[in-house]
Amino acid sequence: MRLHRFIGDFDCAQSSLLLVDPDVVNQILRVLRLGVGDRLILGDGNGNECIVEITDRQKNALAVAVIERLVNTNDPVVTGVLYCAIFKRENFELVVQKATEIGIAEIVPVLTQRTIKLDIKEERLRKIIAEAVEQSGRARVPVLHTPMTLEFALADAKRNDINLFFDLSDTPVTDVSLHGYMRRGMFVGPEGGWTEDETEKARVAGCSIVSFGALTFRGETAAIIASYVGTRD
Repeated sequence: MRLHRFIGDFDCAQSSLLLVDPDVVNQILRVLRLGVGDRLILGDGNGNECIVEITDRQKNALAVAVIERLVNTNDPVVTGVLYCAIFKRENFELVVQKATEIGIAEIVPVLTQRTIKLDIKEERLRKIIAEAVEQSGRARVPVLHTPMTLEFALADAKRNDINLFFDLSDTPVTDVSLHGYMRRGMFVGPEGGWTEDETEKARVAGCSIVSFGALTFRGETAAIIASYVGTRD
């Protein structure tokens, strides 16, 4: 039987824990209807996890005993950084959710010349990220950066081993070998596409300008595919 997973500020080095986060307690008691004797998995978002058993239930808290400590190694070996233009709220939330499930390590919202929506709801996105980590079974919680301009994003990307800038190009991404590059950046533009000036800035910054081939995808679809391509060999 698959155990339910929860990611949070849990210290799995302890022999017992008291769960007081109202969202976690409500999910366990009132949604999943678990009780004394039931088991679940707690993780700290850094790969440390433990199987625990509920030993006591209170109105707003749960006492659990640590049964077994685990090390989660489900995340991709490579580090993927998604630099994604900010879309409409529901579309950007979808990207954040799916990129997290796929295994992206960092998500950088990017402000572009054609970006219409200029802000994000960070608290809501962090909740979506945590739930996606729990659902997918991955070990680590991705870093969500504050929005930055393309210029700052390109400067930030210098810490990566390779950067793929998805745009109209004669070079399909499938023709680019990513073998040996352990830290990879993927740039995905807004619905209206990158401007020529932005693409040239990326080229000057050393990015590999690539495409998805003959097909044209919506922004959120492109970001999800780029996340998968960039985190696999």
